[in-house]
Amino acid sequence: MDFKSTLLTLLTDYIPELKEKVQAGAVDAKTPAPFATFSIPEEKPLRTLSGIAGYETTFEIAVYDQRFAGAESLKRKVIKALDNRIIKSVRCQYRSSQTDYFADYDLHCITLTFKIL
Repeated sequence: MDFKSTLLTLLTDYIPELKEKVQAGAVDAKTPAPFATFSIPEEKPLRTLSGIAGYETTFEIAVYDQRFAGAESLKRKVIKALDNRIIKSVRCQYRSSQTDYFADYDLHCITLTFKIL
C-alpha cells in the first residue's frame, strides 16, 4: 500500500463521517458536507555533502462543513489521527492551519498543513 492509501485509510478509520468523502484535489460543487480533500503540494530534497539524503514532503488536508463548529471538530480529529504518526517509516507532523468561508456554497473550510519527515 502506498503513502496516500495509508493516509486515506487512517483518516476514514479515525473519522467515520469522512468515509468515502476524502478526495484528491478539487471536489464537485454537489458534494455533500462534511467532506475533505488532500494534496501533496511540495516535495523538497534534503541535501547533504554526499548527495540527497531523502525528501521532506509537505501535504495539505482541507476539511469542509456547513457549520464552523463541524469543520473545527473535523480539524481536531484529523490532527489526532495524523500528528506524530509513523506512516511508511516516516513521521507525519502537524504544522499549521488556516480557515476560509465560501459564502456561495455556505461552507466553512479549514486547511491543515502536515510535513512528512
